Amino acid sequence: MRSKLLGLSLLLIVVGGCGGEYILTVPDQVSSVGGDVTVVARLQRNDFFILNLASVKSYLRFQIGDGLERSASTDKLGYSGVRLAVPKKPGRYDLAIRYQDDDGDEVAKTVGAYAWAPDKPVIAVDMDPLPRRRAKLTQGRKGWWTALVKYTVDLLPRATPADAPSARAALAQLAERANILYLTRRSVVNHLQCRSELSQHGYPDGPVLMWRRQRWHLVPGRFKIPKVVVESRLVSQIAELRKTFTKMSVGISQSSLAGRAFVEAGMTAVIVGDAPLDGEKVMRVATWKELAEKGL
Repeated sequence: MRSKLLGLSLLLIVVGGCGGEYILTVPDQVSSVGGDVTVVARLQRNDFFILNLASVKSYLRFQIGDGLERSASTDKLGYSGVRLAVPKKPGRYDLAIRYQDDDGDEVAKTVGAYAWAPDKPVIAVDMDPLPRRRAKLTQGRKGWWTALVKYTVDLLPRATPADAPSARAALAQLAERANILYLTRRSVVNHLQCRSELSQHGYPDGPVLMWRRQRWHLVPGRFKIPKVVVESRLVSQIAELRKTFTKMSVGISQSSLAGRAFVEAGMTAVIVGDAPLDGEKVMRVATWKELAEKGL
């Protein structure tokens, strides 16, 4: 009987299909006002509950605010990328990525596109240890990798929720004279949730980026339109951002690992708490309350 039920289940999967849900992932973007930004998105399709297969030769449409919409096809790994103009006025804009297949099925994702003045200070914040309630990460059919990331994040130093008001006050004061960006180890698929957490807990608005991203380069394309080629190797977000924002000189964290990354990038690491890290470019404060009272 058990073998018959298993055979019937497999038959239903093969005949009727399972999944078919599109998965569109794209991170927040940040660039200087009036310039341009390279946006790389990935389109996958979830089949048979656990397989996220690359959607190949699918044309994604990209648009910042009401600006020019551009389109590019996905490669064999499901990546697609375009260069888009960034508005000339500083602020946060909606970056919309859309796709519609031949059957009329649609998927869309809206993330933040931040246009910043290059001469304004930028402060990087290690988001993962920020004091807040622990959120339930996206799980389910495609959740084994997310569960691993959650386990890793749970091992990081974490302030207690009682520190949250002081942390909010400290970052709010800094946001009055500097742009704030957040760095995380959590997968891009969870970044919308990350921004929701930050908003719910009263932290200043800012882009959520991974510490490292995939490297890309441009090659000549049809009609003299540059084509974005996504590579498999990773590059540091900090190093890339500091090329554009020369006043990105301070990073805040409770983790020695994150603090060391800031120092190696030539920044001053502000360590909140007692995480072990020493050096000329290390500034230490005992608590978030102290940082809120004394500032940098």
